[in-house]
This record gives sequence, C-alpha cells and structure tokens, in this order.
Amino acid sequence: MKVYYRWGVFVLLIALTVLLINKGMDLRSLGTNVDGTGIGVHFLFLEINDRVPENSIPSYANGFFIVSLMTALAALVLAGLNLLRFKGTKAGI
Repeated sequence: MKVYYRWGVFVLLIALTVLLINKGMDLRSLGTNVDGTGIGVHFLFLEINDRVPENSIPSYANGFFIVSLMTALAALVLAGLNLLRFKGTKAGI
C-alpha cells in the first residue's frame, strides 16, 4: 500500500508542476497587455490576488515558474527514492 501512496504523491506533484507551468505561461503571454489597471490572479479555484498591477504581472509569472521548479524537483527526488527502494528489494515489491 505504501508503494501506491508514494507513486500517487509523485503523480500529484507532476500534475501540480504542469498546472503551475501552464499558469506561468499564461501570465507570461499576457505580459502587461491588459484592460484597465491590472488583473486578478487565480490558481486552482483559489484567488491569489485580485488587483495585480500591470507592472507586477511578470513577477507573478516568474513566481509560478519558480514554484513549478520546486515541485518538479520534489517529484524527481521522490521518484529517485521510490526507485532506490524498489531496487533494494528482492521481489521488487
């Protein structure tokens, strides 16, 4: 059961990484080309900030990219640990 839990967390981290990269790319492509004075930033049904000024949008995009790198690194470390535990067992269970 622990094996399924660890790989499930790995898949969850990879999915979160992809979603964070996607949000960062959306904000990066938007740039400072917005209607009005700013935008609202939402991620996974959560409101991050409802009044982000135009000049701060690239900073938010960079933040999403940095967090996505962190989750990707955590997923890779978890996968490495899972593979080492798998390799150390006789039957691979």
